[in-house]
Amino acid sequence: MSKPSALPRVLSLSLLALLVAGASIGLVACANIPASDASSENRTPEVQGSSAHESLSVIPLAQGAGSANDQRAQAFYLLMQAELAGKRGKVAEAGKLYLRAAQLSRDPKTAERAVKIAQLARDTATSDQALALWVELEPQNATRWPMEALAAVRQHNDALALKLITQHLPLQEAVRKEAYQELLSILVHEGSGILPLLHQLAQTQVNDAEAWFTLAQAAINFKEWNTARAALRKTIHLDPTRKEAYLLLADSYFSQNDPASGVDVLSDMVQQFPKDQRLRMTYARALHEAGRTQEARELLGKMLQKSPKDQDLRYAVALMALESNDFSTAERELKILYRDKDRAATAAYYLGRLSEQRGQTDAALRWYAQTQTSEFATEALLRMAQIDMSAGRTQAARDRLAQARALSPTIEERVRFYLLETQILRQSERIPEAYDLTQKALIEVPGEPDLLYSRALLGEQLGLFEQSEADLRAILAQDPENPEALNALGFTLAERNIKLDEAYTLISKSLKLDPKSAATMDSMGWILYRQGKLTEAESYLRQAFALNQDAEIAGHLVEVLAAQQRRDDARKLLSEALKRDPQDKYLLKLDASLSATPPSQP
Repeated sequence: MSKPSALPRVLSLSLLALLVAGASIGLVACANIPASDASSENRTPEVQGSSAHESLSVIPLAQGAGSANDQRAQAFYLLMQAELAGKRGKVAEAGKLYLRAAQLSRDPKTAERAVKIAQLARDTATSDQALALWVELEPQNATRWPMEALAAVRQHNDALALKLITQHLPLQEAVRKEAYQELLSILVHEGSGILPLLHQLAQTQVNDAEAWFTLAQAAINFKEWNTARAALRKTIHLDPTRKEAYLLLADSYFSQNDPASGVDVLSDMVQQFPKDQRLRMTYARALHEAGRTQEARELLGKMLQKSPKDQDLRYAVALMALESNDFSTAERELKILYRDKDRAATAAYYLGRLSEQRGQTDAALRWYAQTQTSEFATEALLRMAQIDMSAGRTQAARDRLAQARALSPTIEERVRFYLLETQILRQSERIPEAYDLTQKALIEVPGEPDLLYSRALLGEQLGLFEQSEADLRAILAQDPENPEALNALGFTLAERNIKLDEAYTLISKSLKLDPKSAATMDSMGWILYRQGKLTEAESYLRQAFALNQDAEIAGHLVEVLAAQQRRDDARKLLSEALKRDPQDKYLLKLDASLSATPPSQP
């Protein structure tokens, strides 16, 4: 949308004065109307609509000049410009415009908005002016102190910030808790430099558990684990009923791969809250994660004996038994859950998983078929497709995946099922059908990298080299550091024996990004073979073959050995490769070639 042309100043003021006077529009009312979400008090501003470099026509400040109506009109116009600037992502400019409007209107609400917008934009000069004006216009406002504290922090005046906070913290416990959370939400964006201030605050409020908990939350945000744990232990000491402090303390250990310490914290918590069943379940899961599965199962079993009607607990018992390969316990509990209509579909899904693990695929299909109206529907269809595929029922597997796509709520899931169906067709050597399916998927999701990669590989198999190259270049246009696409494009060029210098550059970059990739080592060996550098080619191919004894890698190494006139070595390697993959077409072709004619130089 093009930028609206600015009215000449005299005309715009006259029209706005008439509008303000005729409609009795008050600036206070206007200032109280919340800006749209794009005004950005709570999120990062984004440029919308016009160009980010488009300038706004700002009326010069003329405080004290003209009639009262003129000044009200000018302030009203400034407010409109401020809103427009906010919507365009120009937050700093919006703050300045709000300040000018507040100076003209003498409206405290507009001054407050100017402070908030300018602080969001980190425009200290404007926020300080707006804050001073707000104090002048509304000296007794009790809600301003967090913004004053933020201004002091930005001035590197922690002493003043601490004084402001301690003076204004409410005495009532519930309100005090909210005040701490508001303070934290404002200060946390200033970085880890706020931790000394919050530590001083906790020391001045030494018996206030909320102060220590606020310090702990900030420390966790900045991954200062020792500070966080010390503050959380102080919180628990002052307020032993503070469950979230226990949970955060335990989580801090789990986050640092110290599950034993985390379990110890939860154990203390269970002792503190002996009647909290949910907490005991959390403790059991933690024991399981820490490798103490038998203890976890014994704890859950005892809990279930005391509360046999707790279906959440029974569900946890069943899943942990399933993970522990205790199929009889899992089956018993899942069949009890299956009798509950609200749990039937969930139980059926896991009974299907249980049947699969036992190798009872027909039973698994029957169980999975009962999940079609539940949250497990798509996952059950996927597992049914995998069973059909393993049994050679290709069309049935495809039909399941098509059903799963139709049920999938997200693009990511639909892409996943397209790729799985493509894989089924490739394994069945139905390459043209797989290519057509990928074409269909790319119409639905244009430019999706995984689908482009799939079409590129299929296109190469069909001899559609230009399309394959175009798809790989399209992926690299989106992600120039994609090692798989770099390698695939380089190998495609090497395979066609064209643009060998570019192919070498692409594969070198891929190998630098993923130096342990057998596929990329193979590609490097192949491009060096194409360039006639046989000794270097052999070195890379042997490294690749040591990582993955793939038929294609073996074939490439056979060709390099043959080109070096080392026919006995080539024959021995080919014979070993054919024992592993006796039906591989590439190896069989090499076998016939070596038997019939002397090897050609690259």
